Amino acid sequence: MFLRRCVFLALWLVLALYVLRHPAAAADAVVAVGGGLAALADALAAFITAL
Repeated sequence: MFLRRCVFLALWLVLALYVLRHPAAAADAVVAVGGGLAALADALAAFITAL
């Protein structure tokens, strides 16, 4: 459990440092991830509708 919490805190620390040091790249990454998730949701909806 301790290792899990350490990894979780390290993840947020790395993410925060990335956003603070490269805000434009972080914004582009968020847009790309959001677009990918939207495309995945559309594909899943089309698959479920086809069934």
